[in-house]
Amino acid sequence: MFSLLNLSPCILILVCLSASASEFDELATTQRLLDQVQLSLDRARTVAAQSDPNNRRRYLFDYKKANEDLNTMRAGIDRYTQPSRAQPLDYGKVSGDYTRGRPLWR
Repeated sequence: MFSLLNLSPCILILVCLSASASEFDELATTQRLLDQVQLSLDRARTVAAQSDPNNRRRYLFDYKKANEDLNTMRAGIDRYTQPSRAQPLDYGKVSGDYTRGRPLWR
């Protein structure tokens, strides 16, 4: 007859594995969302480039910096989900500031 004590390590392992699997599922979803953000930024950049230069704001959105930050986040998730070494690496910092001044010349 099986006792609960004999089953508890098996249950614990299954719970840990399912938690780990769901974490990777969520990170995969995050990667897909980052891809969607990238596409949205590309569309916004196209619209901004096609807009009338006289109607532009004083400050412009820094698409290059936003793309660099998206790539930094993607790389961090990739390194976590597919590690190549045991030691943690510095992935760089995300800026968070995407405003840049408009050039004074026209």
